[in-house]
Amino acid sequence: MSFFQDVPDVAKEQLKFSLPIDLVGLQDVRIPIRLDAKTGASARISLLVSLDSKKTRGIHMSRLYLILHDYFSKNKVRLSGLKQVLTSAIKSQRGQSGSGRLCLKAGWPVLRKALKSSLSGWREYPVYFEVNYLEKSRSFQYIVGGEVLYSSTCPCSASLSRQIIKKDFEKKFSKKKSFKKSSVLDYFSDPRFLTATPHAQKSSALFKLQISDKIKDSFSFKKIVDEIEKTLGTAVQMAVKREDEAEFARQNAINQMFCEDAARRVALLFKNKKSILDFSVRIRHYESLHPFTVESSIVKGIPGGWRA
Repeated sequence: MSFFQDVPDVAKEQLKFSLPIDLVGLQDVRIPIRLDAKTGASARISLLVSLDSKKTRGIHMSRLYLILHDYFSKNKVRLSGLKQVLTSAIKSQRGQSGSGRLCLKAGWPVLRKALKSSLSGWREYPVYFEVNYLEKSRSFQYIVGGEVLYSSTCPCSASLSRQIIKKDFEKKFSKKKSFKKSSVLDYFSDPRFLTATPHAQKSSALFKLQISDKIKDSFSFKKIVDEIEKTLGTAVQMAVKREDEAEFARQNAINQMFCEDAARRVALLFKNKKSILDFSVRIRHYESLHPFTVESSIVKGIPGGWRA
């Protein structure tokens, strides 16, 4: 006779409080994942299901972990696969659960080339995947989120800097009736010419997207990050040489932006994509002029108005 046959199962004891539970399960389970054929990462995964029965004390937690372990030890991360995991989790409760949620957080490594030179370096982008099954509508919801770091040069500061440099130039040459081209070039080559510089700061674009079921298998996280970086124009760099730093300075000059400008740029990128059903954009500029951070956000219409 098994020892456990004589041990009472407290999970089956009579309930003191009789209420269904919206979501219950595992939070931040650490699991190694495969992103593609060559790249892996360590992920934090949360898997929760509803407990609809008023008479059942709790769910079978161990079944949720075993489902996670089995899937991620054999498969790459895909939204269709996450849907499969969530479906299995709900079914594993044998009629006690009707809805659920799966959230995955990890760092997505991408090898980035320098702007001009032959150098390259690894960038890790925070990535967020969420799959919900809504019992009332009998539908799945797919949400993808992430963060892109970039540099933002203040347009106001750039304008003021130009005016200071202009006045210094006028002061230097105003008394001369004529001057040679070489003297002007010498002036701009002199370190003392740069009497003012615009301030810039590392900035962050956080985003969440609700994507349609039709593109869940073809959706590329790297592609959407590439598009955001192209839209902003000044993504942070890894290994650089002098020519790369010079190009970065040039791109900052032609992509001056307030946090409001950046929010509108990224929001318009998402708004023009039919496959994106809903979105949230949150921009943060970590000010170098002030001791605080400025922020701007645009939300299309996500239920509850959640923010990136």
